[in-house]
Amino acid sequence: MIGRAILAVLLGLVPLAAAGWLVRRVRRVRAVSLRLSGALMLGGGAAAFATFLAERAVFRFMEVSIEATPGTGLTALLALLLFASPLEEAAKVAVVWPTVALRRLDTPGVGVLFAVCAAAGFAAVETALLIQTAEPSPLRLVRAAAGIPAHLFCGGLWGYALGARARSGSRWFGTAWLLSVGVHALYDHIVFGRGPGMFVIAVPMLLSMAMVTWSALRDIAPSGAGHVALPLHLPEPPSLRDVRQALRRTDEPLALRWIVVGALVNLGAAIVCVACAVLLARRFGIDMSLADEADMRSNGPLVIVAAALLTAFPVAGYLVARASGAHSMLEPAFAAGLAMALTVAILSVTAPSAVIFAFAVAPIAFGLACGGAWFGMDS
Repeated sequence: MIGRAILAVLLGLVPLAAAGWLVRRVRRVRAVSLRLSGALMLGGGAAAFATFLAERAVFRFMEVSIEATPGTGLTALLALLLFASPLEEAAKVAVVWPTVALRRLDTPGVGVLFAVCAAAGFAAVETALLIQTAEPSPLRLVRAAAGIPAHLFCGGLWGYALGARARSGSRWFGTAWLLSVGVHALYDHIVFGRGPGMFVIAVPMLLSMAMVTWSALRDIAPSGAGHVALPLHLPEPPSLRDVRQALRRTDEPLALRWIVVGALVNLGAAIVCVACAVLLARRFGIDMSLADEADMRSNGPLVIVAAALLTAFPVAGYLVARASGAHSMLEPAFAAGLAMALTVAILSVTAPSAVIFAFAVAPIAFGLACGGAWFGMDS
């Protein structure tokens, strides 16, 4: 028991350390109250304790579990999507909202900071409770640790929109909050609801969160306030401001034909890459038929398929941008989005269980397609 308590405390300190690092970085470019940041972390922790008890009581009363079994996969996902995730994100908003009323939250950057502070306190307490109240096992520990990034990312997502609302009256806060709920529910369903054989599906979502967070940091706290050199001289990702500029419409009309052609190019590239991956797997004796959630060996084939798919999208984005002579990323972005929508529609009919995999891979696939278009479009 003592060892489990120590482990719970140590793992709970991880999100608090991440929030502390963000506070320190933002303080280099503007004044931020340490007392207020700490109060938001405490408020987030109290909210986590209350929601943890509420979720357990409701799930016990309804006889529902977020852990999926062969016949309850949809029920487990809906429990997260319609109850647990909205409750958690609403609790975090309730903690941060007084700073809006007091006009302490006045910019998108401060909105991200305050939301992440509340989310860090929430994640710290929830993680400690998950470890303390569950049967000790390495898988439970990995799941508890993997659940932390989603709290911070989803909080920052609606926090940015909340700051934009406070500064300029933007109406995107509701949309951003709903998106956060959806992302958090899907991520938790993969991490906590599915078997260990599907755990690797969470990796593309984690990579997407890392890419968006990195880009957002370049706006919230510019590189001059703490630039970190990348290994191998890799280029830094564009900031959110750069992405918005690249996605902005130009004087030229939107080329619908290149959106349709681009979607076909994305689908064709994905098929070719997956076929090559299957051939290589057969060449090296890898069994691609393993698909048991309870079997950790399922992670190998999933990694191969995901890597093949993710390779296809930047190549397709680059080809579409070069062929169309695009001056913005709109056509390649719409093409990638259309291709992913078609893929989800096809999978929902032919292989419903694979839809979760498609949704998990979609964010980073879209980002990679836009990255390929970024290098392929005319300056």
